Amino acid sequence: MLVLIALLCFFLLPAIHLVRWSVQAIQHRREQQLHQPSLHLRVSRVRRQRRYLQLTLVAADGQKLPPARAGQHIQLFGTDAAGQPVSRAYSLAQDCRHSHFYRLVIKAETGGRLSSQLFDTVQAGDLLQSSQPKGHFVLTRSRRPLVLVAAGVGITPMLAMALQGLRQRRPVTLVYQARTEADLLFQRWLSRLAHLRFIPVLSQPDASWSGETGHINAGRLLQLCGYQGDYYCCAAAQMTAQLKQDLALAGKTLQAELFAAAASQQELSIRYRDIQASAAGFSSVLDALNSAGACIPSDCRGGSCGLCKKRLIQGEVIQMLDPAAPLHSGEVLTCCIQAKTALVLAD
Repeated sequence: MLVLIALLCFFLLPAIHLVRWSVQAIQHRREQQLHQPSLHLRVSRVRRQRRYLQLTLVAADGQKLPPARAGQHIQLFGTDAAGQPVSRAYSLAQDCRHSHFYRLVIKAETGGRLSSQLFDTVQAGDLLQSSQPKGHFVLTRSRRPLVLVAAGVGITPMLAMALQGLRQRRPVTLVYQARTEADLLFQRWLSRLAHLRFIPVLSQPDASWSGETGHINAGRLLQLCGYQGDYYCCAAAQMTAQLKQDLALAGKTLQAELFAAAASQQELSIRYRDIQASAAGFSSVLDALNSAGACIPSDCRGGSCGLCKKRLIQGEVIQMLDPAAPLHSGEVLTCCIQAKTALVLAD
């Protein structure tokens, strides 16, 4: 018996230490990712189309930029019209093999603190500061057909994924929902991209439009693209949630990135320190608390930076986004959740 115990200790203890070391190494790498140095970028090209701003950014020192994966974003840091610091995450709209530039398409939102300021003022030659590429909404390698669904400015990560999917020699279908033909970003380029099946769908077409019309739903998607593909989507919250629910009933999983979460309709109490807020009218717990004066820091607002992390003391939440930042038991990212019941949070 003593010999058996000695043998177990001889073999098991090194294995336990190896597992512990591996876990610690992974945790260390993830923590390093959260504190990566910012990038200094120069605007090399500016294009404005309706309320969309297209920026091409290069390294201010002329060097190569950190690599990105299709679907990832960078976080731009700037100031709003009042001179207050603000940051927002924008997806990379490009072939991510390129390491000499980043391309962004930014919609100038009404009341947008950074998007409107950039649209009104940015010029070629300006210097901007950003994070390194990050985000967990990325394309996984597969041989299955790839189905990409975009609406509005949600075309940006889908464009990068389409190019990567084509390089993987996968059949790629891109379904693009927009109001009018003028709202279709990159339409001419996408319609000519070799081997891409491009299906634009307009909800408010004019008489000259001969393509698909109406609104995309799960039944129509499955009819157009079949049951064998991997489905990815970047659209507004309501459209994404409905597609995810309906595709799940058909046995399909939808990988999704939200670019505009729907506001909560629930009059639920959210308490943090001595701050009391209501969930109603806000797209996240973070927005609800900060509107009440909590001043919780945040950068990406998409689950990557981890700055808005808090402990959930009481209540249940709705997970609007899957967090990429590491979390311990009982922790939540307030930018990724809405209240399901009354909540109590702490540092």
